[in-house]
Amino acid sequence: TPRRSTRGRAGASMSNAAASTFPGASPRLSSRPRQRGLRRSAAPTVRAMAETARASGAPADLGDETIRSMRDEAVSWAAQHGLLVGLESDESGQAMCASFTHAPMSLLPTPFPREVFELALRVSPSFAALCDAVSRDDEFLRTTLAGVIKTDEFTRRIWDIYERCGAQEGRHRMELGVLRSDYMLDEPSGLPLQVEVNTVSTSFMALSTRVGEMHRHTISRAGLVSHYAPRAHDGSATGVDDDDLDDDFALQPNLPLNRALESAADTLAAGWRAMGEDDAAILFVVQPHERNVFDQRLIAQRLWETHGVRCVRATLKEIDENASVDSVTKRLRLGDEPCSVVYYRAGYAPTDYPGEEEWRARELLERSGAVKSPSAAMHLAGCKKIQQALAQPGALERFVKDAGEIAEMRKVFAGLYAMDGAAAADAVRLGLGDPHGYVLKPQREGGGNNLYGDELTAALRTYDPDASPGEPGDLSAYILMQRIFPPANRTLCLRRGELAELDTLSELGVYGGYLRVGDAVVLNEVGGHLLRTKAATSDEGGVAAGYAVLDSPLLF
Repeated sequence: TPRRSTRGRAGASMSNAAASTFPGASPRLSSRPRQRGLRRSAAPTVRAMAETARASGAPADLGDETIRSMRDEAVSWAAQHGLLVGLESDESGQAMCASFTHAPMSLLPTPFPREVFELALRVSPSFAALCDAVSRDDEFLRTTLAGVIKTDEFTRRIWDIYERCGAQEGRHRMELGVLRSDYMLDEPSGLPLQVEVNTVSTSFMALSTRVGEMHRHTISRAGLVSHYAPRAHDGSATGVDDDDLDDDFALQPNLPLNRALESAADTLAAGWRAMGEDDAAILFVVQPHERNVFDQRLIAQRLWETHGVRCVRATLKEIDENASVDSVTKRLRLGDEPCSVVYYRAGYAPTDYPGEEEWRARELLERSGAVKSPSAAMHLAGCKKIQQALAQPGALERFVKDAGEIAEMRKVFAGLYAMDGAAAADAVRLGLGDPHGYVLKPQREGGGNNLYGDELTAALRTYDPDASPGEPGDLSAYILMQRIFPPANRTLCLRRGELAELDTLSELGVYGGYLRVGDAVVLNEVGGHLLRTKAATSDEGGVAAGYAVLDSPLLF
C-alpha cells in the first residue's frame, strides 16, 4: 500500500518538526490500520471506521480549519482544568512551579476494541490480589528473585530493606495499593497481552481522567456527538442526534467514563481511615524537579475536598533530613506533621537514589508504623522476574484457586522466558533467532530501559553459560519477553502546542485500588484506565519520558 505524507492535512505545516516534537515520530504516514485478530463481530465496524474516518476516528470530511479550532479549544480546556505539566521544577518536593503547558495529549480519542478493553478491566482485580499474595510469600519471593538480587544492585537494595525491616514478620498489617496493569492489543491473537504490572509509583490517574473529559468536551463543541455515539454493526449511525440527548450520556457507551482520579484518592483515603489517626496527613514521596506535578496535586486536592485529608510532599532527601519515627509507637512525622500513609510517587528507579540519604529515607519509611503504598514486599512483587515466573505452567495455581479465574488471567500472558538457570540458553537462542520478535527487559519501571533489535542482539551475544551471577556474560538481571505487535492507528497528537498527525500504537493501562487489613481484603476494584499512544516508530511508551501522548479509548 502506498505511504502517504501529511501534506494538505491538519498540522501538515508542522509535520517536518514532528520528529523532534514527538520522539521517534516520522512526518510520513503509512496506510490505514490493519485489523487482523479481532472477533468477527467487530470487523464490519472496523472496516466502516477505516473507510469513513480520518485520524483519531474523526469524520473524513472534517476540515483543517475545524481541527485547528478544536486544537485551540483543547489547549484552553487543558489550562482551565489542570491537564498540565510544569515547564520548570525545583529541588524541593513542596515547591510548586509557576509556569506550565498542556500535557502531551491526543486531540481526539483513539479507536480501541470493546471486547479487549472489557477483558483487561475484568482481570484487573485478579492481578491486584495476585501481587499481594506474592508479596506475602517469602519463599516464592526469595527463590524467584535469588538470581536478580545477586546481579541487580537496585533490586538488592530494596530486598535488603525488606529483610532488615523484619521481612514478613516486620511488615505492616495493612497493604495499600494504587496499581496499574499495562496491556497492548496483540494483532495476531486479538487479545490484550500484559506488558507489566506496576505496583509502585503509578502515574497519570488524574491526567488520564482529564484527557477523557477533554475529548468529550471537544467532540461536543465541534458538533461531532452523532459521529462518535454508538453505531450499528454495519458502521451506520444509530439515529442519535446531537440535539436529542445530553452529550455525555450519548457518548458514554463508546467513550467510557474514567474514574481513575476519583479511585486513586478514594483508595488512599480508605487506607488513611483504616489507620484511625484523624490528626495525621498522607505523605506524598516525590522526585526532586518533578514536572508531572498536576497529576499528583489533583489527587491531593480531591483528598482534601472530598475526604478532609491533608497531604504533605517531600523528596527522599528531605525525608532523610526532616522525618523521624518514634522508637516506641513507630509513628512517622515529617517535621511536626504526623503521617499515617506513605504514598510513593518516587523511589521506583535507581536514579531516585543518588546517595545514601535516599536509601536511609526509604528504610526509615519502611520501619515506620505508617501504611505504605506500596510496602517493600509489594514493590518486589512487581519485578519483571516475578512476572516471568508467574507465567510458567502451574505457577498461578500456587496463589489462585479458581480455575475460571486462572483461565482468564492466562489469556493475557505474553511469552516470557527466564534469563537465569538452565532455561537461559534456550531463551538466548530464541532471541537471537528472531531479534525483532522479542524484547529484553530489566527490573525497571518507567520508559527507556528495554532493549530491542540490534541492542537486544548485542546483549544476548555476551551470554556466557559459565558466568557467575553479576559477572560479564550473566544475563539473570533480565527477562526475555515476546514482543507484542499492536495494530496501527492514525492519531492527531498535540505536544507543546504543536499538532501532528502520526502513525501510532497504543498501550492500555488499567488501574486498581487495593486495601488489605490483616487477612481481610476490604477493597479491590477497577480504578479507571489510561491509554498512552506513541509514534509507531518508537519502541518505548512512557509519557513522562517523552515518548507518548495521553489518550482515551473510543470503543468499537
